[in-house]
Amino acid sequence: MTFDHSVRFELDVALDREEALAFVRDVRASLSRARFLRDLAVGPAQGGGVGMVTATLPVNAALFGQRDLPFRSRLHLTPAGASLEGLPIDAPGPGWAQVSGSVEVTPAAQGSHLAYAFDIRVHVALPEPERWGGQALTKMIAYTASTVLARVTDAFPAAVADAAADRYGERLATAGG
Repeated sequence: MTFDHSVRFELDVALDREEALAFVRDVRASLSRARFLRDLAVGPAQGGGVGMVTATLPVNAALFGQRDLPFRSRLHLTPAGASLEGLPIDAPGPGWAQVSGSVEVTPAAQGSHLAYAFDIRVHVALPEPERWGGQALTKMIAYTASTVLARVTDAFPAAVADAAADRYGERLATAGG
């Protein structure tokens, strides 16, 4: 079973273009305050790109308990920022995720404007529902998964803003979400 969730947000930062580009391209720095990620690592590129980003999304939902969903994404630099290409993985356990997205840096009145767009697809191994009871359980799990994913991704803008503040010594305001 797969669940899809998108997150889009924008942030104005008091950084010039080069500083903003350096920040968004440094995955370790820009996601350093993302408490919703575990085991974040950036390794050498494999098969293109400039790096390989790996982490797990810890998901705690009453219906199916604590699950760690690993993901692997290829990092690409773009003229306006960076992008992640979500890759399929063969993960043991209850499931895995594909995380794709991009961030674009554009000029702002007092610094730079960062526009993030992420698409998260979660793959969860569930038994096939055979009767209406199984179908109802599947629907409850789908609802719970989408709620948990929404809660995780709602924390994204503040995590990036806090990481920028840590790195550059000032609190940076969220412009939109």
